[in-house]
Amino acid sequence: MNDLAQPRCSNLELTAFDQQRAAEDTWEALLSAGVFVEGNFTFASGLKATLKADAERLYGHPRQLGIVMGYFATFPCVEDADVLLYVPDGMREFISLLGKHVGKPVANTIRRPGTKSKYDFVFATDKDENLAWRAKRPIIGEDVVTTLGSVAALRRLLPPDQTVHSLAILLRGTVHEEYRSGLVDHYLLTKEIPTDKEEFKTVLRSCHQDRTLEH
Repeated sequence: MNDLAQPRCSNLELTAFDQQRAAEDTWEALLSAGVFVEGNFTFASGLKATLKADAERLYGHPRQLGIVMGYFATFPCVEDADVLLYVPDGMREFISLLGKHVGKPVANTIRRPGTKSKYDFVFATDKDENLAWRAKRPIIGEDVVTTLGSVAALRRLLPPDQTVHSLAILLRGTVHEEYRSGLVDHYLLTKEIPTDKEEFKTVLRSCHQDRTLEH
């Protein structure tokens, strides 16, 4: 196995990337874009929830989308990557736009037609598969991570000895360590987000109080 922890990604303090600023701006962008939605949901992991983060709502808010995409574009592992991938279908549009912005090719993936599993992915075409398998530094893009299961499932489409990194907008839960096999995961924002809508309101009140104290 190659050394997965490339220096520029393993220690962001050695780069010009401002991780704290990225986290703060990402949080504000998600809140102001109305990404957190109430309802009755079942995540890919099987977890039930009354609150989810719907990152696709960013597309209706160009300023907030630009903030998040700007941090993706300047994240060291994205700058070093030679091929971009994504967890379908939520990040398809985002990574396609990012690929055009940074001038990097995208290997397209889809959910296997007819599958009942939320973790069963395939490459869209043989050309996409060949592109991904020839990559030296591929990176997988994801919107919201709860356990890392979806990213790990996509990682299994790639050669086991390939150096693979991932970058998600938000880590809202706890990563299952077995999903990190053959993968180095990164996040713009790491923040525990309750799956219960009432608990989330408490989190928001706490954040508002903290801001009031700061000012």
